[in-house]
Amino acid sequence: MIDLSTSARAVLVKRARQLAQPVVDAGHHSLASGSGNSVIVVRIGDERVGIALDHTTEVYRVNELTPIPGARPPIVGVIAWRGRVLTVLDIAHTRRGPVVITDATRILVIGKRTVSFGIVADDVEDIQELSTLDLKPVENTSPARLAIIRGMTSDALVVLDVAALIALFAPNQQSTGVPRE
Repeated sequence: MIDLSTSARAVLVKRARQLAQPVVDAGHHSLASGSGNSVIVVRIGDERVGIALDHTTEVYRVNELTPIPGARPPIVGVIAWRGRVLTVLDIAHTRRGPVVITDATRILVIGKRTVSFGIVADDVEDIQELSTLDLKPVENTSPARLAIIRGMTSDALVVLDVAALIALFAPNQQSTGVPRE
């Protein structure tokens, strides 16, 4: 056992209390309100995509993706994630051919209250603050794809509607768009 001085123990206790605090109310606004919201910017296929952090549980580095024979797109396989099997989707509409796992490939673990599925990201760029005021409607896309897109920024960042994705691919969660607690 490590012998800690009283001051070191006090610092560790203070840090533990700070880390144990719930996330401030600032995380409870959504893109629907027009206020700022954090998105993780990733590359999926040839497209830059923003995914709200409210429903992103983890950005997971993947070494191997196990295919599921006979699975219909967008399901591309499963991974072992934290002791469970997680279904992985490839929502890249521009990808031609199978998903190739590289050093930059990550799985965005998505869910509302509980984890629903993973999304293949070919690269992770940054975290950005956005507002619905920054979003413009997406034109020339299929109605099915339009159902999962909130809009596009002036720099061609496509912002996904994560609540719609969850409703589509994990309907038992009945996402309302409200951030997970």
